[in-house]
Amino acid sequence: MKVAYAFLPFPANFKQACNATLPATPPWTFGATGNPFMTTSSPYQPTVKVNGTLYTIVRMLGEGLHSRVYAAIDSRTSVPVAIKVVSNIDPVDNGEHSQMFFKEIRYLTKLQPRNPYVIRVFNHDFDLRTQTGKIVMETGQDFRFMLPLHSSPEEVRIEYKFFKRMTDSQAKYYWYQMVDAVKHLHQNGIIHSDIKPENFIMVDQGQLRIIDLGLSFRLPQTQTSALRPFAGTPEYMPPEVCRIQKGQYSRYGKPADIWALGILLFEMVFGYRPFEHIQDNFEKMTHIANMAQNIHIPPTNNPHLADILQRCLQMNPLRRPTAEQILQHQFLNS
Repeated sequence: MKVAYAFLPFPANFKQACNATLPATPPWTFGATGNPFMTTSSPYQPTVKVNGTLYTIVRMLGEGLHSRVYAAIDSRTSVPVAIKVVSNIDPVDNGEHSQMFFKEIRYLTKLQPRNPYVIRVFNHDFDLRTQTGKIVMETGQDFRFMLPLHSSPEEVRIEYKFFKRMTDSQAKYYWYQMVDAVKHLHQNGIIHSDIKPENFIMVDQGQLRIIDLGLSFRLPQTQTSALRPFAGTPEYMPPEVCRIQKGQYSRYGKPADIWALGILLFEMVFGYRPFEHIQDNFEKMTHIANMAQNIHIPPTNNPHLADILQRCLQMNPLRRPTAEQILQHQFLNS
């Protein structure tokens, strides 16, 4: 299950409502018998300290192999937050998992607060004794709830009123923010590597934030690509990432993020993804890697939309526009 940082926005009486519905037997365990990073001041309110600040845990939002994400409340300000807890981190281990936490902290710290579309980080720490890292972030509505249901049965969703497709104006509004966030990453030499709806959240008044830099990597400005462990989500992977070479490695760079942005725009305006009819992920990646021609763009009354999709979804990564060029395109400026 892919961890998402947050789901629906918290109501004004969020803390009171959650406390009122906590079960008599808490679903959490504490101390040495359970989660070593979590304590409790009462039978009903587990808490966690991050860099000396106490947070009240409300519920778990999701979990992965070595991480969990919790909805929580800052005890000082009563502000709802999301806390990502990563376990089994060895600071002297150069393995991908152990370095992922420190890398994400380093990248997010570098990106703060110079772009309005990058997730805000409020606090973080690492406990050497328990080998546990924690990141406290702002929370918001998962952008997936603005899109049609995904076809994967592994993705659990609550009942919600979905858009079948967005209008061009709606798509422009959200896609501009996504592209600007990616531009900021690329200007700092960071490739996200996993652009998709669930890696954006919506905060106040429809503003988006890009999240989850766990698969990101730095690319020197003198390079256009690097040989990297292939990463991402098959629906949004470009051909160059799907062409696996030398074991589990692919050569890719900034254009991989541009392709994923193109797939996202396609999904927003047409209500489906180009490769969702292929259920098996291996077959899907094989199909994308061996595409004989560019993705067919369905008929549209907006020639600027068709043009930017064709440009972003070029099979040849060197022919795709940069994020800066996309922001100057007629689709976003007409």
